Amino acid sequence: MEARWWCQWDNSPRWEAKYPTFNARVETMHEKKLWPKLLEKAQRCLFPIDSFYEWPVKGKGRPPVEIFLKGREPFTLAGLWSRYYENGKTRYSFASFTTEPNPFMRPLHDTAMPVILTSLDEQKLWLLEGDEALLRPYEAEMEYQELPDTLEKLFPEENRKY
Repeated sequence: MEARWWCQWDNSPRWEAKYPTFNARVETMHEKKLWPKLLEKAQRCLFPIDSFYEWPVKGKGRPPVEIFLKGREPFTLAGLWSRYYENGKTRYSFASFTTEPNPFMRPLHDTAMPVILTSLDEQKLWLLEGDEALLRPYEAEMEYQELPDTLEKLFPEENRKY
C-alpha cells in the first residue's frame, strides 16, 4: 500500500513571512522569535514519511534524489506547528527541524539534513517532553536513488520553498 500527501509548507501568515516556517534550523532556533514560542507551547509534531527529496543546486549538475533509510523503513521528522487566523479562517503552518548533515548527507546537502526520529521512544519524548537532545544528525544507514530529470519539471524551482 502506498500513500502520498502534501503539506502546504508555505502557508504562513503575512506576519510570519519574515520568519519562514518551512524549516527550523536547530543551530539557530533559540535566536529566532517564532520557534521558542512554539516550543514553550508544546506545539511539537511529527511528519510520518518513508523518504524525502533533495533538489539539485543550480550549477551543480546533479539530478534530484530521493533519500530513505536502509530497508526503506518508515520514519518521522521532528517538527513544530502553528495555528493562525486569516480572513476569518483557521490556518495551520508547519516546519520540520534541520540540523547539520551526517557524513552520508554532506555530499547531497552540505549545510543541513532533517531531524529523523525512528523509534517510538524518541517520538514520544519529542511530542511529550520536547527533548532537544533528539535534534541531532541521524546516525544509522541511509540510501538514495537518483530521480528522472522530468521530476524537476513537475516541481519547478520557482514553486519550491526552502
